Amino acid sequence: MSLSLQRQIGTTSSFRIPQVLTEARVGGRCGEILGLPFFVPFYFNSLLSFWFDQGFLLLWNIKPYNPDMKFFIDTANLKEIQEAYELGVLDGVTTNPSLMAKEGITGKDNIMRHYKAICDIVDGDVSAEVVSVDLAGMIREGEELVEIDDKIVVKIPMTKEGVKALKYFSGKGIRTNCTLIFSAGQALLAAKAGATYVSPFVGRLDDISTDGIALIEQILTIYRNYGFETQVLAASIRHTMHVIQCAEVGADVMTGPLSVMEALLKHPLTDSGLEKFLADYAKGNS
Repeated sequence: MSLSLQRQIGTTSSFRIPQVLTEARVGGRCGEILGLPFFVPFYFNSLLSFWFDQGFLLLWNIKPYNPDMKFFIDTANLKEIQEAYELGVLDGVTTNPSLMAKEGITGKDNIMRHYKAICDIVDGDVSAEVVSVDLAGMIREGEELVEIDDKIVVKIPMTKEGVKALKYFSGKGIRTNCTLIFSAGQALLAAKAGATYVSPFVGRLDDISTDGIALIEQILTIYRNYGFETQVLAASIRHTMHVIQCAEVGADVMTGPLSVMEALLKHPLTDSGLEKFLADYAKGNS
């Protein structure tokens, strides 16, 4: 989650002392400021400057340390979800009507049972999407979905009625994931309405020659400016570089197919190195 805090101490003047500290990234462990060791559970990624008159102004843009980036799998396939879970890195699942249809899951009762089967596999959040486009329908579906399991997060489209639904569910303490985000303005509206997650579609933006990663970074900056607790869930992840780039800019969550997670395992030098180690061992122990 991203928070922003400005602290003012004393008064300001136009006289500015040269920068004494530019950045300290400590990742919740140990760091060093002006040669002195310290331990804090944050990292401070801002400019620390001093103005002197009758006092001084201290600005800290503080972001709490996130222990890790969450990995969600974007599928309704139970076998793939189980494989990702057994890998030991799965934090949740995202689904949508297209993914359910791909697995041949049709009919309300079958869909609800399938969501429950997914929840029984994983420990984390499971996004289940409404199919209504009107406010009353979204509310009705969302309230039915959260009865399936405590892990369910109601997935709401970024529409005018969807924003109203986000506000309603936020007021009821029901977690939401606002999907089909393609602009910073949409993400801002979703956060204002109390969305738990927003899902900007990185790959689909790339498909139309727009920088999807730049949007992730822009949304994160806006959220940190104002202390929004909405988490940025990078969706439509197509390949490993999307994952790495999302991690670099600080996305809270990425959701992608099992193939992308498994591709992170691979490197030709790892394969050749292991092959050589095993060959050398065999020579000396045959």
